[in-house]
Amino acid sequence: MKKLINLNYSFTFLLVALFLVSCSKDSTPEVIEEQELITTVTLEITAANQPTQSIRWKVDETNNNTVSLKANTDYEVSIGFLDESDPGDVEDITEEVREEADEHQVFYEFSNVSVSYSSSDTDTLDGDGNPVFIKSIWNASTTGSGIIRAYLIHEPTTKNSSTRAGFGGETDVEIDIPITVIE
Repeated sequence: MKKLINLNYSFTFLLVALFLVSCSKDSTPEVIEEQELITTVTLEITAANQPTQSIRWKVDETNNNTVSLKANTDYEVSIGFLDESDPGDVEDITEEVREEADEHQVFYEFSNVSVSYSSSDTDTLDGDGNPVFIKSIWNASTTGSGIIRAYLIHEPTTKNSSTRAGFGGETDVEIDIPITVIE
């Protein structure tokens, strides 16, 4: 009987020792930040001697907005991200994107139209001096109609790509807006 009790104590001691070793202080839990809820994307598009275009794009709704540009004209474009899920407490996610510039990237794809874009002088830069493209300059070189696809990318693996897949990371929001470029 004494051997059985000693065996139980030995077994219990072994389990406790294994538990203590496996729970070392170095194993801190990884903090996982939830993606922000983005319900609305805004674009403010300005050019000299032209009225400002204000686009308000509801992410999960049918939208009728169209961007209209004149060919060979520079436009300053500001993009914004809002959480309007509670109308009494609208949250401007754009501020968080600016504060966490190293973890975010705005990227635009243009289909069926030729539009180039570059960083504005007032754009937000990340810690390495890369533009986030919250404020950008657009210029269309030819007339036509197409689609602007705008992305907010979270934790991109690179900040220098010409395709969405090349950036890696997660897509916080993606919208398609019709565009028309006139003479």
